[in-house]
Amino acid sequence: MKKNVALFDSSQEEAKDFIQGLQQATGLPWQALVLTANQGRKTKLHNLWRYVKYFAFPLSVFFKRKQYDKIVGWQAFYGLLFAFYCRLFHVKKVNTLLIKNFIYKPKKGLVGKVYWRFMRYIVKSPYVDVFVCSSQRFCEHCAKVFDEPLERFVFLPFGINDFTKVVDMRKPAPNDYILALGRSNRDWDFLIKALGDTEYPVRIVCDELHVEAPPKNITIYNNVWKNESYEFVRGCKMMIIPILDGDIVAGETVLLQAMSFSKPIIITKPSCLADDYVEDGKTGLVVPKEKDALVQAVERLYRDEEFYLDIAANSRKRYEQRHSLYSFGMGVGKVLSEC
Repeated sequence: MKKNVALFDSSQEEAKDFIQGLQQATGLPWQALVLTANQGRKTKLHNLWRYVKYFAFPLSVFFKRKQYDKIVGWQAFYGLLFAFYCRLFHVKKVNTLLIKNFIYKPKKGLVGKVYWRFMRYIVKSPYVDVFVCSSQRFCEHCAKVFDEPLERFVFLPFGINDFTKVVDMRKPAPNDYILALGRSNRDWDFLIKALGDTEYPVRIVCDELHVEAPPKNITIYNNVWKNESYEFVRGCKMMIIPILDGDIVAGETVLLQAMSFSKPIIITKPSCLADDYVEDGKTGLVVPKEKDALVQAVERLYRDEEFYLDIAANSRKRYEQRHSLYSFGMGVGKVLSEC
């Protein structure tokens, strides 16, 4: 009997709830195949080894493809590279393949041209049955960019593990600083300029952000990973997600982490996340990318304790109702059942 597998870049423990949701929705047994590749970028050699693992793991799955019926690329690039190998070697299609949390962000220069051709080569192939995107706006964007039918791109609200279970919630938390966390599609220049002359303490966690002499109230961390990053979320007063390109979906993981920790979110618009994840004034605050609007939102959350507590409670409730990893697994399973 063929197996059904999901390709993970995390751990068996983190995959558990998603696998249970898949099994519940499809009525089939599922197995998590795990290889952690995307963890840290400390040196050039370390980064090179990360890419080797990205390409090698899907190749090993490709060689065993006849053992599998349905494949979910939880790590999207594992699934995309599996499809790449299938098209490159012109093999018969024997799997149903779903790419979870598909993202395409254009790159600049020659690298951007090669990356575009590479992604189009995969998207235009018959080996991917459905691309799951974490925003409806981004589904429509991808259909236009790749000139493909919209039905190939399906919106499902993203889900994550409850990271409050992997930290000690009993320890006192500062609950006094603003946190901005992540890498992709962030407008750090806007955030730094908007809050750099205020009195509010801001912590930015991003391995790729390097700023000479940042404002005194802003501290930038370049080497924070996994459990340490969860402690940053646990200890913050609120989280700000400044979006660079509103058509590109990014930041959903850290947004949901903040919601799971009952932290209010301020997100700039236009953005995919503002459309599909944050209910303005109830589960967070959606503001235009203007300095005064952002500062006013921050001031309100610091000043109005009742409003702050309502937002915090609503954020946690929304996470539990819509964005658990089990719920996301159920959603993916239902989409697969219709393929």
